[in-house]
Amino acid sequence: MLTRMKNILSRELAPQLKDFIEEGDILRSLESPKDPSLGDLALPCFSLAKSLKKNPAQITQDLAKSLQIPQGFKKVVSVGGYLNFFFEDLFWAHVVIDEIQEKKAKVGEQNLGDGQKVAIDYSSPNVAKPMSIGHLRSTVIGQSLVNIFKALGFQTIGINYLGDWGVQFGKLAWAHLNKDELLSRVKAHQSQIQFDPVRWAKLVEDIRLKPDTSFDYLYALYVVFHATSEVDKDLESFGRDYFLRLEKRDNSDLTKKIEGAWQQFVQVSLREYNRVYSLLGTKHDLIRGESFHEPDLQGVIQKLNHLKLLKESEGAQIVDLTQFDMPPCLITKSDGATLYATRDIAAARYRHDVLKADKLIYVVGAEQGLHFKQLFKVLELMGYSWASQCTHVPFGLYRFKDGKMSTRRGNVIFLEDVLDRAIELVRGIVKEKNPDLKNAEDVARAVGTGAVIFHDLMNDRQKNIDFDWERLLDFNGDTGPYVQYIHVRCCSVLSKWNKPIPKADLSLLKEKLERDLLRVLGRFHDSILVAYQQLKPNWVAQYLLDLAKVFSAFYYEHRILEGDLELQKARIVLVDSTRIVLRKGLELLGVQPPDAM
Repeated sequence: MLTRMKNILSRELAPQLKDFIEEGDILRSLESPKDPSLGDLALPCFSLAKSLKKNPAQITQDLAKSLQIPQGFKKVVSVGGYLNFFFEDLFWAHVVIDEIQEKKAKVGEQNLGDGQKVAIDYSSPNVAKPMSIGHLRSTVIGQSLVNIFKALGFQTIGINYLGDWGVQFGKLAWAHLNKDELLSRVKAHQSQIQFDPVRWAKLVEDIRLKPDTSFDYLYALYVVFHATSEVDKDLESFGRDYFLRLEKRDNSDLTKKIEGAWQQFVQVSLREYNRVYSLLGTKHDLIRGESFHEPDLQGVIQKLNHLKLLKESEGAQIVDLTQFDMPPCLITKSDGATLYATRDIAAARYRHDVLKADKLIYVVGAEQGLHFKQLFKVLELMGYSWASQCTHVPFGLYRFKDGKMSTRRGNVIFLEDVLDRAIELVRGIVKEKNPDLKNAEDVARAVGTGAVIFHDLMNDRQKNIDFDWERLLDFNGDTGPYVQYIHVRCCSVLSKWNKPIPKADLSLLKEKLERDLLRVLGRFHDSILVAYQQLKPNWVAQYLLDLAKVFSAFYYEHRILEGDLELQKARIVLVDSTRIVLRKGLELLGVQPPDAM
């Protein structure tokens, strides 16, 4: 919508400004003034000052007098060093409304990707660890990016790259298969273990009493092993030995038991994760854990050797990256065990060569920034030109008053608990305010999870977020439930209209708030484009808040279903168009838009 007006303006201005500026530069330079009263589009002319040897303000004054105004625009004015253009109201109303009403559920979509395939790695929890609030960011940012790329015509492959391989599984397998010995060592070192005694007693009890197919058991085993290994160093060597056996697969009875334990850990974990994903509406196309790429690891090492990229350092194999101002990339440990980087190289090759992905995107916390710089540089050194199409999408952390969460220390806030608490809160509100609501449980789930998802996505992903229960579950102000409520309000008006959406005379939409609403509706497509370009869904979330606020003002100011019938029709079209855009925007974020609350 706004893009269409930019295209019209740049195309019409190009012949008139051909001696000063290229058409492509006009299109790239056009922007929306922060104050809508100053115009709908602005062309900065500061770059012309040097060639024309004039003050930018004088340049724009001269151009404003001489330019022929394109169709769809009513005037151009000089504002300092800017040429500001105003849309012709009826033309703009038709540009906005006609596209929304024609595209309906496909509004905002276009074929920008032209079928290119994008593999997006997101969520990716470590097996045998519960999904904490810290996993929320990767999960919802990744799912939203998948939705946005799809809307822009890309083929997407959402990958859940489970952390299901590495020495931690040797440790967990040893603890599981030698549970009695672990508990004996716990007892022997009890006085040295620094841990909250109440939580510690509960963890030890879970190891003793919980079934070994439960997640509580695995979580307790993980925490107790790591806490005890801080004072009993033998445990670390036991874990390394077990993982080396798992990786070399020597076909011994012990190795078969270790492999069986590992498979059990994966199955139990997936069952738990899928329950959380179901609550969030997260849908991966592929589950490909690190272990999936284990058969290709020797191929990676051989390729690095063949290219003479591998060097030995204290028994370990590395790729030296000092000339690129990076520490070495570790490929194998001194005992021959592979590392995270080895498996990531194999995974990248699989995604490009087998899945045929043109772009590889990794939605992983900012603290892994160095790892991805190393990974992409090693891929480049291996001769893979597609390394330039690999992108790390970093995000900040949740911060806590009591410090950083740590699974090893057992101080985590489980994501499922956060979602359950949000749903329970909404359930209570619905029961109090609308006890006869049909599908009340579905609404509680949609609004509760929507609050959690939107709270995350409305923030710039690169910034840290302070975890605050009250803010997270506050449904007033700039929140997901507020946007959902405005969507419900649109549905309510249309229900009362109770007739098909009419053809309407849009020239009747003359009031300021009607024009304001048209202006914001016209920005929807641009919000999606910026979210795609910057890989930041918060552009869509902030847009939806703007739209909700303008519609709310319009709703309170004007009686939509009263007075002149033709004006009612025009306003109904405006309401329906708002509903369509709100619904599409929420869906892009992974938030379900209820029709009633």
